[in-house]
Amino acid sequence: MSFLHKLKRYSIHFGLYFLVTFLIIATSVLIHELGPQPLVYSDDSWNEVAPYTPTTNLTFNVIFDQHSHTKYSDGILTVEQNILWHITMGFNACVITDHNTLKNSEDIAEISLKYQSDIVVIQGMEYTTSRIHMNFIGISSWELRVPIVPNDQEIQEAIEEVHQQGGVVSVNHYIRTESKDRDDFPSREQLILWGVDFIEIVNRDNYDTVSYDFCLENNDSIGMITGTDMHVPANVYSWTGINAENFTKEGIMAELLSHNTTIIYDPLGVAEVGVSQTNPWNVVLRPFYDIGGSISDYFTGSGVGLVVFFSYYFVIFIVIELSILCVNKIKEKKKEKRK
Repeated sequence: MSFLHKLKRYSIHFGLYFLVTFLIIATSVLIHELGPQPLVYSDDSWNEVAPYTPTTNLTFNVIFDQHSHTKYSDGILTVEQNILWHITMGFNACVITDHNTLKNSEDIAEISLKYQSDIVVIQGMEYTTSRIHMNFIGISSWELRVPIVPNDQEIQEAIEEVHQQGGVVSVNHYIRTESKDRDDFPSREQLILWGVDFIEIVNRDNYDTVSYDFCLENNDSIGMITGTDMHVPANVYSWTGINAENFTKEGIMAELLSHNTTIIYDPLGVAEVGVSQTNPWNVVLRPFYDIGGSISDYFTGSGVGLVVFFSYYFVIFIVIELSILCVNKIKEKKKEKRK
């Protein structure tokens, strides 16, 4: 067999290999990112649960969460379920901050009235880009474009728009974003110059001690706040304490505008207590879900993961081709023996 003939054959084989693996990988990653979650909840999931009271020797009339998501972006709960979860986990005030959308606003306005004696629900939005994530708290509309990679001017314009609407701005999970080591990630000093109101000190179970110290040193310019960043009901490690003159959105926003917040932190966390059911679709698609998660892990952090992934990718192709070659050789020998 000539070299060109072999090259053509291996090119066809690799093309088929690439097509099949691409479909499997793309499907798996999409299922992992957007597919059915392992558990499903209902509006009754927290009916039999007594609300938790955060342990603290300080007295606050507002226990606040500035960061949570619903089905309107990438959360698994409805707006009502999100609110019920917050009540159960010890909050009496929260912000719903779906990514780059206010499509949840009608639901928030309607359902928050149903629970207004138990919890104050504030409209928000997470300004989500590859460069920075910010929560816009207390806004009522959003017309500005959200760029994938905003420049300094676009970020400042967004912050100014929030302030014009009477809202406040917090920078989310600073320590997690900073760890990606982007050259264009703004410094904490820049955040103050741009007019950011808060840095999220605790995000899920991540405690940002550097930002905590920075906020203490610059407490006249920037405040500290916590967020559950709840997409799926999970353990809670922090709450934000506020003393408001009145238990209303306006009373809470007035304290936020003055940066009058206190961090409540429990390193052990409080267990999520909602009643859930296994999602049958997740069980059916679980192999794809796990493959997608493994592949996604390779592409986080440094470029080493990329090298490792493609090393395995080509090695598997070579092993397949060698296996085919061995099978063909065995078949040829068997034919020769028959002759």
